[in-house]
Amino acid sequence: MNESQITNGGGAPSAEASNAPLLASWRQLRWARWLPSLAALLLLLVSWELLSAAFKSLAWVFQPVLVPLMISGALAYLIKPLADWLDGITARWIRRAHVRHTLSVLNAMAVAVGGLAVGLFIVVPNLAAQLAQAVQRLPGGFQRLTALAQPILEGLRERYPTQYEQVAGSVRERVDNPLTLIEPVLVGLSATFSNAIGVVTSLINLLLIPFFVYYMLKDASGLQRRSLQLVPARHRATVMDALAKVDEALSAFVRGQLVVCSSMAVMYALGFSLLGVPSALSLGFLSGFGHLIPYIGTFLAGLLTCTLAMSDAPSWMQLGLIIGVYVIVQSVESFYLTPFVLGERLDLHPFLVIIGLVVGHHLLGILGVILTVPALAVGKVLAALAIEHYERSAFYRYGAPGSGLLSPNAPLSSSPAEATAEATASTP
Repeated sequence: MNESQITNGGGAPSAEASNAPLLASWRQLRWARWLPSLAALLLLLVSWELLSAAFKSLAWVFQPVLVPLMISGALAYLIKPLADWLDGITARWIRRAHVRHTLSVLNAMAVAVGGLAVGLFIVVPNLAAQLAQAVQRLPGGFQRLTALAQPILEGLRERYPTQYEQVAGSVRERVDNPLTLIEPVLVGLSATFSNAIGVVTSLINLLLIPFFVYYMLKDASGLQRRSLQLVPARHRATVMDALAKVDEALSAFVRGQLVVCSSMAVMYALGFSLLGVPSALSLGFLSGFGHLIPYIGTFLAGLLTCTLAMSDAPSWMQLGLIIGVYVIVQSVESFYLTPFVLGERLDLHPFLVIIGLVVGHHLLGILGVILTVPALAVGKVLAALAIEHYERSAFYRYGAPGSGLLSPNAPLSSSPAEATAEATASTP
């Protein structure tokens, strides 16, 4: 009798012994070891497609209120410090918290509406007038820039004649008629306002914003408390901590980006004014607030500024000085403004930002590009909380049950090395 028969008391071979050759041949297949990884990758791809389709469907359903909700959320984060300050100074006169909070929210919104009205009726018309002048100068600036770069362009034309003519014709057509650059936007606006229903819908969306802001400021804390009642008591503290950190990240992004973009706009406008760039105020505003769309906004604003600067004094020196202004302002933003205003709360790696921009554009178009940075900020907070929770787990500290590293007598405060040493010492 063989060993398996002896083990089974002399009976028939066991099922494990009879399947041993089959298992051995299966393990010998080199590609078999990759099957779990391939299955996991396939599952990941299928899950991504399903989530993408579900996200697009939800975005399509909530599209009518998505933009008003975004604007309302940003305004609520900007107004909330003023509302909290008013709530604090009126506490000595108004004892009822509900009435005091409501009045504070209304007064804060009134101040915000007043500031917005000043901006709309004083600042915006000047910016619009300068921007219109800049658009009129665009063809002349492009022609001078082309003449300045003619030697380089001639070399490209000789090497790639077909591609050169296609690109040059397309660029020339758009520069000669700048309105073609925003033609898709104009077509969408005309389609929206071409009928009475479109006009009514747009007005309703605008009117929804103050109502959304009011209820976000007034009822956000109460809604959060009622929602937390649905969370099991053992997880309530963790969820509250996550919500507080997400709220802190979003508020830091909205308020911090306003400070950073405004500071950059002022620096750009001063730099362009010193260099004699036409429409310096509007170009500084576009360059500063173009920072809201990472990389893309700054690049497009810089391209527009360089082209317009060529309309007055076409020279490589002027072009180099304008590029120098962008380099200096971007350096100040990276090394001083963002670390000072935002700290490490929004320290996002450029690689992640670029991937986020591509994914956001794939899911929601230009709206997804705008939402990329706040979404990544929230994701960073949640990932940090998940990693912190994992590092506190018994699995991370002592190993999996049955691995020989888990000591039931090891204190929770011990390190993994200490727990491993204790488990090894306690093993007979």
